[in-house]
Amino acid sequence: MLEVFREEAVRRGLLLEATPITPETAFALVRDMPYKRAKSRDPGAIVTEWQGTCSGKHYLLKELFQELGIRIKVIMCTHRFDGGNTARFPQFLRDLTVKGPVPDVHTFLQLETASGWMDVDATWPAQAEALGMPVNWEFESGVSMGLACTPIEYFEVPDGEEPQPFKEDIIRRFCNDDVDRREAFIQGLSAWLAENTG
Repeated sequence: MLEVFREEAVRRGLLLEATPITPETAFALVRDMPYKRAKSRDPGAIVTEWQGTCSGKHYLLKELFQELGIRIKVIMCTHRFDGGNTARFPQFLRDLTVKGPVPDVHTFLQLETASGWMDVDATWPAQAEALGMPVNWEFESGVSMGLACTPIEYFEVPDGEEPQPFKEDIIRRFCNDDVDRREAFIQGLSAWLAENTG
């Protein structure tokens, strides 16, 4: 996957031909992929379409980091979109929170470093900062990044278990009757970010 990723980045003019992929480079390239669902969350699809939401981006980063010899954990956390944390979002998204907070499940990574485990969150592309999204600019080994949400409860994906079915189970339990409202919110958020971050 690492070589496929590097070749696609070079093809898109995002990386010079001879530039090696380091953890910092991999993070920055994945972070700046547009926040938009690909046809699949499979890492290959994320590379081919060069876009993804939190799940797709972090499943790809997991593969890249593992090929670079870094030990990884995939972490899920529950959170809610509400009137407070969507204040800078467009009205059509804020309207979805009127009936109550919109529940969601976020995906990010933890990397093992010499200093211990660090949180890595590549959800929001750099251009989204102008829209008020908390972009992580720096990748500094051992220093946890800010998360794209305010977590309620954390879940570590067990070794050997596929992360997406694990996440979908948490979504079913946490979102209950709000699954459709969550889906509408994520689709609307993706469209708004795609339109305004190019």
